Amino acid sequence: MAVLAAEKLRMEPRVRAMVRARLRDSAGEREICIIDISTKGLLATAASPPVRGELVEITIGRNRLAGHVRWSGARRFGIALRERVSVAAMAEGGTGTVALAASVGQARARHGIGDALRANPQMLGRMVDFAVRLVAVGWIAFGIVSAAFVPLDGIMTRGD
Repeated sequence: MAVLAAEKLRMEPRVRAMVRARLRDSAGEREICIIDISTKGLLATAASPPVRGELVEITIGRNRLAGHVRWSGARRFGIALRERVSVAAMAEGGTGTVALAASVGQARARHGIGDALRANPQMLGRMVDFAVRLVAVGWIAFGIVSAAFVPLDGIMTRGD
């Protein structure tokens, strides 16, 4: 029953895996086995797991990932990764690039809106489309309002 409750609290689904990797922390470098992966974290086992709260670096294939140890047990531990990763690439052993492209919001927070839009040309297109539509609606509204007041000028001058 407790396992089902814990599964419901997870932010995203986990994928079971059996991937060898290297972990580096304040105690040195050692081999670990990743047994559970999500885009934001992983579950791993080691003979001597890192302590809770420690910053670690994981090397999987030719990729290096930074993370923060969220919890630690006798042999198992959980790591929250600093960047989002491809679960499929991690499960394959990290032979390709495992880091996912940053979202526009993440890129904007790190580098500013200009870099975020250059990194995502589709979002730039949406912003230009929005600006054009906004100008068109403003122009139409101005035309309607100015046309509505033209007859009032004519009525006032005839009545005198």
